[in-house]
Amino acid sequence: MLAAVPALMLALGLSASPPPAAEGSEVERVVAVVRAPGSTEATVIALTRLEAESRVALITRGATLAATQPLDGPALRAGLDWLVDEILLAAEAARLQIFEIDAAEREGELARFRTRLGGAAAYAAFLERADLSEEELGAVLGRMLRVRRYVESRVSHAGQVSESELSAWLDEHAAALGTRDRDAARVHLAERRVADEVAALLRDVRARAEVRLLGGLPAGPAAPASSGGLPDHEPRRQARR
Repeated sequence: MLAAVPALMLALGLSASPPPAAEGSEVERVVAVVRAPGSTEATVIALTRLEAESRVALITRGATLAATQPLDGPALRAGLDWLVDEILLAAEAARLQIFEIDAAEREGELARFRTRLGGAAAYAAFLERADLSEEELGAVLGRMLRVRRYVESRVSHAGQVSESELSAWLDEHAAALGTRDRDAARVHLAERRVADEVAALLRDVRARAEVRLLGGLPAGPAAPASSGGLPDHEPRRQARR
């Protein structure tokens, strides 16, 4: 329901097929180094981790083709923006000691992920292709759930639009919106306000962090978008009257 922060809502394209690795080519490539505010240790993001986590993120949004299809350069660049934000927001939640995810919740996330892939066989095949253990996948899904809850706690107030605010906004923007329907206007205004809150939150955490993007992602034009983009960091809740 809520509008996406633009950098987080780029659709992930799927390329036709990756070029074969040349004999003697590098085994691993570091694409970013992230140090969260107050942390003494940096998180190193390797290309293989970026690929695996981008696939996980897509599958959670229903884009199950990402389980088997290669991701192109634009897809991975969008995925890197998303992953850096995830790491920083998760570090904030951990620093504040809030929204910890327990074992039962991780198991629930794993079960939903397995169902999205179509069952145990497809699930096992994905883990093997992505070179992920079930424990590693559970950690990724748990982090995503923690970040989602943290962001919801920070921006949920932005979706609350009073009648006086709505009337004033409609007087100014009804022509551009194309309607004076109050329900439609309420949703639209709540979307914009929450998107602004999320963008401000991400600007703040990035400004206090150290993020080094090292490049090295595959080049190439975007392919047709898959059936879903990377998860955004916005809560999906009804705007309150």
